[in-house]
Amino acid sequence: MQGRRCWRAAGRQQWTRRCIAARAGGIIWLDEHGRDVFVNPATTRLLGYSADELAHMHVWDVDPHFDEARWREHWAEVVARKSFRLETVNRSRDGEDIPIEVTVNLVEHEGRRFNCSIVRDITERKRFEAELRALNEHINRLGVTDALTGLSNRRHFDAQLDAESRRQLQWARPLSLILADVDAFKAYNDAHGHVEGDLALQRVAAAVKAAVDVPGATVARFGGEEFACILPGSPHAQALAVAEQARLAVAALGIAHAHSDVAAHVTASLGVLTLEGAQPHTPDALLRLADGALYRAKREGRNRLVGVNADAAWLIKNHIT
Repeated sequence: MQGRRCWRAAGRQQWTRRCIAARAGGIIWLDEHGRDVFVNPATTRLLGYSADELAHMHVWDVDPHFDEARWREHWAEVVARKSFRLETVNRSRDGEDIPIEVTVNLVEHEGRRFNCSIVRDITERKRFEAELRALNEHINRLGVTDALTGLSNRRHFDAQLDAESRRQLQWARPLSLILADVDAFKAYNDAHGHVEGDLALQRVAAAVKAAVDVPGATVARFGGEEFACILPGSPHAQALAVAEQARLAVAALGIAHAHSDVAAHVTASLGVLTLEGAQPHTPDALLRLADGALYRAKREGRNRLVGVNADAAWLIKNHIT
């Protein structure tokens, strides 16, 4: 009877060893000092080290996220929680960082405690997740980007203006808007066709964006040949300087425009609004003010800018809300 029990016990151990050896995922036993005391063949295949080599290594020799101090914290968590999952990285013999999912289990054997870790290579999952994130980011960009110029689109501009308008009311810091319109652009389109017109708009958009070098600024295609910029925190003098840089940048493109009554090349007119103080207002009201300044620039000869510095007293005087 005793011999039969021993035979059965030996058989179970043999089957256990075979199952561990055949398991596709890695199995690593670590002692309280972070030393590898057992690894199965899947682990050696994954990391490229032999079992003997791993037996002389610590967890921080293969995991760049661990050092001795981090291991001590981890061991305390293992003892407290008994079993849990985490994601980390193991560095293979050839220097490749392999993302892995680890199922941690506290095991007691012959009076000692071990961390029995079931290791799964999640390289493909991480690659898929990265591709999915990139796709979502691309879709999000498409949702806020003008297809022709690559600038923000009108929907994104409106959302940003609403948000910045609320912040301006809360913090009473300056908020500047710039509206820019390409002069006599209908005549340019009529003379050169829409394909050339689109190419001209792309070049103008790039020039305006490069000129608006202000942290936190939003540069958008407002519609047709009109562009808009939001400059949070920019006082009036700075906004005027940025607008003038944009005007000069458009002129410097030297896009020939024989049908313009302003210049022999493409030009732009700009309206600049700066709001100061915490007087209640709406985004639509701010746009009307900036558009009024742009209209004045057009009326006064084009290829120029007109600015309005609207503090609280100015808004009240002009009944702007």
